[in-house]
Amino acid sequence: MPMYGSGNPLWGKEQEKKGGLNNRYQGQSYQKDGSGYQPPNVGGTYAEQQTGVLEDTMKHQYEAEGTAATVLSQMTTQRYQLQGAHDNVHKMRETTEKAKQELQELRAKNLKKKRKLQVIVVALASADLFLFCRLLYCGGSFFCRRW
Repeated sequence: MPMYGSGNPLWGKEQEKKGGLNNRYQGQSYQKDGSGYQPPNVGGTYAEQQTGVLEDTMKHQYEAEGTAATVLSQMTTQRYQLQGAHDNVHKMRETTEKAKQELQELRAKNLKKKRKLQVIVVALASADLFLFCRLLYCGGSFFCRRW
């Protein structure tokens, strides 16, 4: 078994066979092109191989930064949309509260007018009853000479 510091990496060929660290995702990507991970072509000298790996790493790092910037932009847009919706809800609640108060004021005014009209109706009904009794007492004549 290779050990740390022995010169043999722990993630060697045994790990590749078991699907370890060097197993790269080859399925459908969340990115637009859907191409998945493409390992770099590493051929030539050790320096060229390392340069290729570094270039590939930089390429993926820039792609990741671009994706992160896009996601951040979308999240910022959504944040402003949510803030706008929150403000709209707050304004709607204030408007609803004002409308509720105005409706209560209108109900109070209506009730006041209704009571006033009821008093007028009672007064007119009383006057009508008095005049009807007078007509009966006076024998059908509006002008009564008995008094």
